[in-house]
Amino acid sequence: QVACAWRPRPPASMAPSRVVDVPRRLTAGGMGAARWLLLAALAAAASPCLGQVHAKDASAGGSFASRLFESARPLAEESLKGRFISEMVAGTLPKAAFDYYLRQDNLYLTKYARAFAVLGAKSDNTDELVWLLNASVGFLHEHGAGHNRHVDDQTFEREASATTLAYTSFFLQATWGEEAIVGYASVLPCQRLYDWLFATINATRDIEPDNPYQDFIRQYADPGVHRTTLELEAFLDRYAQHGLSEEVVARAQYHYDAAMKYEAQFFEEALHHCEAPGCAANATAT
Repeated sequence: QVACAWRPRPPASMAPSRVVDVPRRLTAGGMGAARWLLLAALAAAASPCLGQVHAKDASAGGSFASRLFESARPLAEESLKGRFISEMVAGTLPKAAFDYYLRQDNLYLTKYARAFAVLGAKSDNTDELVWLLNASVGFLHEHGAGHNRHVDDQTFEREASATTLAYTSFFLQATWGEEAIVGYASVLPCQRLYDWLFATINATRDIEPDNPYQDFIRQYADPGVHRTTLELEAFLDRYAQHGLSEEVVARAQYHYDAAMKYEAQFFEEALHHCEAPGCAANATAT
């Protein structure tokens, strides 16, 4: 088996031989170590090997954004074939699971919007800045105007699940601390997956008229979602057009793959949560 081209490297003082548990909440003092543990756990669990890519891939045929997605397609397939999406398409997904997912997605979007604002603030191009800031506001209203207006950090810390917390910490760290192309690679999979996932479902599956999730499926199968994907990918490709080092290509693919893996975990967590006693009673209707 070929070793991955890149892995996050922790300080020597916190290089665990095996990650056996991930805490649900990250304390401020342990954020750096906890983030490493979350990344290491994800890397150990993911298959195929995350970040396995070579420098020549960045300049080969096709856009860099498309190549990132094609390399991560097996991870995207995990979401398509997972229980959550399968039951949504069949119309049998428990409402409590969907409500839990939707609440977590609203929390997620408050941080996703901030990641786009960070990328915009770091950009030297005005057209990119304007697009990213407009997109940032749009993500805050993804599930309806006003849904996230009163979500502050305290609310997020209290209500975010383990996966929501880990995933948002992952891409915020990338957008703040990495170069732009790696930041883009950490946020693009969310947009690209929903575009591909629901367009694929719309084209290949029969959605019954009484399916309670048909409007949600159609929302993300809309061609406008694909246009947004293409615009976002164009900004990433702009950074790639002058050539990338092997290290940057590997880091970009690693972040893309890791985010795609988090997406699958995000869906499945809602089902696991709602298999617990009392889930239906505790679900938040939105």
